[in-house]
Amino acid sequence: MDKNTFLAIILSVVVISVGFVIQTTFFMPEEALVEAPAEVVSEVVQESEPASTPAPAADTDTESVEFDLGDENYIARSIDVETDKFLVTFNTEGAVITSLKLKEHLDGDQNVDMILQEDSSLGSFGLSFGENTSSYMTEAYDYEHVSGSNEYSFIRNYKVKLSDGTYSEPFQIKKSFIFFPDEYMFEIRVSLINSVNSAIPLNYGGSAYTLSTGPQIGPEFEKLDGRNEYRKYFSLTGDKRSDAKIKNGFAESTGQMKWSAIVNKYFALIGIPGSDVSKVIWSNEATEGLKESSKMFYVRSSTRSSRVEDVYRFYAGPKLNRELGKYNHGADNPFGFSDMYLDKAVDSSSWLGWLEFILKFFMETFYRLIPNYGVAIILLTILIKVIFFPITHKSYESTGKMQAIQPKIKELQDKYKNDPNKLNKEMADLYKKEGVNPMGGCLPLLIQMPIFFALYGLLNKYFDLRGAVFIQGWITDLSAPESILNFGDFTLPLLGWNDLRLLPILYLGTQLLMSKFTQQPSTGGQSAMQTKMLTLGMPIMFFFILYDMPSGLLIYWTFSNLLTAVQQWFISSRKKKLASS
Repeated sequence: MDKNTFLAIILSVVVISVGFVIQTTFFMPEEALVEAPAEVVSEVVQESEPASTPAPAADTDTESVEFDLGDENYIARSIDVETDKFLVTFNTEGAVITSLKLKEHLDGDQNVDMILQEDSSLGSFGLSFGENTSSYMTEAYDYEHVSGSNEYSFIRNYKVKLSDGTYSEPFQIKKSFIFFPDEYMFEIRVSLINSVNSAIPLNYGGSAYTLSTGPQIGPEFEKLDGRNEYRKYFSLTGDKRSDAKIKNGFAESTGQMKWSAIVNKYFALIGIPGSDVSKVIWSNEATEGLKESSKMFYVRSSTRSSRVEDVYRFYAGPKLNRELGKYNHGADNPFGFSDMYLDKAVDSSSWLGWLEFILKFFMETFYRLIPNYGVAIILLTILIKVIFFPITHKSYESTGKMQAIQPKIKELQDKYKNDPNKLNKEMADLYKKEGVNPMGGCLPLLIQMPIFFALYGLLNKYFDLRGAVFIQGWITDLSAPESILNFGDFTLPLLGWNDLRLLPILYLGTQLLMSKFTQQPSTGGQSAMQTKMLTLGMPIMFFFILYDMPSGLLIYWTFSNLLTAVQQWFISSRKKKLASS
């Protein structure tokens, strides 16, 4: 193999690797659609141990707000509620939600929980006075619920310390959670009611209170690697989405916005702030008891009224266009929202989005014929091979011609071994005379590059692959890596691997098999070393790159290699029979 061909293939590998990182980091496709079941509403109340007060995550510039409580002595307890879409657990300490499970979406054999506490015992939608991103108030609230209604309320009286050292007259905080039939969006109403006819005494640097979400959104994850799981922070002003860039643990926006969000690979928490919110803050600052945190804070400006009610709406559910898009048309949602563009929280398609759309169409068509996405991916692979067979066949013919002129190439290399410029000229003349394109053998790889990128975008983010079983007991989630052996607490040094995976090994074997049938014969010397590097080095390199990739992608790549090897073996066998006849 000549040097130019070798360098071209190495460059192709580099482009694939760099493009793979870019695709992983910046470009992700849209998801598919799912259907939802009907409404169920019930309620169970149970006692629980009091939650610990959240420890401050970091110092802030906001002055510490001193406050006192009313005379009430409410019971600390947890309250379980079931709605159409959610299994909710409230905690009266702080009037927060400590668990928000999605009834229609599973994480393994458990429901996806949109609020991850881990070992922190923290909840979501807590209140603090002033601008405070460190903690929320954890005093027990009174709980109210009218049987049969979809509203769950928590009430508590407070007094705050005034500038003269005295305490204010008591004022009431009422926080109500309102759920709607067949909706992933719910309301939180925060009512402040003073006991005297004067302004509610909450003005700390122009801020009255902070409503927080967190401490992390689900589902469970091992690590945020930016590929198999991640957290991104968005906001929408008008119809333009902005990415909030976290620096030193925080990011904020003070402009008017339609919504703000924390999104992961498949799910999103999107908040539509009340009209008097002056600032939205995002944070991923370290929190004790959590591997990673992802929080949003809504800072409410101070008020001069004796009675106010702020309304917040939150969407907590899957990143599906069917669910998110209905808030663009007032008739499609109970809130009367129009042009909210919540669907912009779905990660944008890559520059190969058009190709992803085509591939998705055929994969969904195959799935309708045979309802197994693993089989659908294999049928899609066969279709791709059939479509590109003429080009692939032509490239193999070019490889055959290169093999035929190897003796002439070796003769030129020996003759002009001390004159590289003359050697290059003579080889170029030889290629022209014999009608050979030295890059022709690289064509299959170059053709597969955009297909690979588009399929990675599709298979890595396609919602219906989440939890889709191909082979029971082995490949049980086509959106995630498979495993045949977990190492437990042991992790391979440097590699960070905690599982033995069979699909990457099968990929490596089929890649070497394909290389055996498609590799040109070596002419010895440096060419032999280059050939060995390509035959062994590239598959091994891709083995490490693809080790933790989604099973669906590896099924495509492995089966594609197998089909390529069978195709080339058939072509070679046919040529030998024709030559001997």
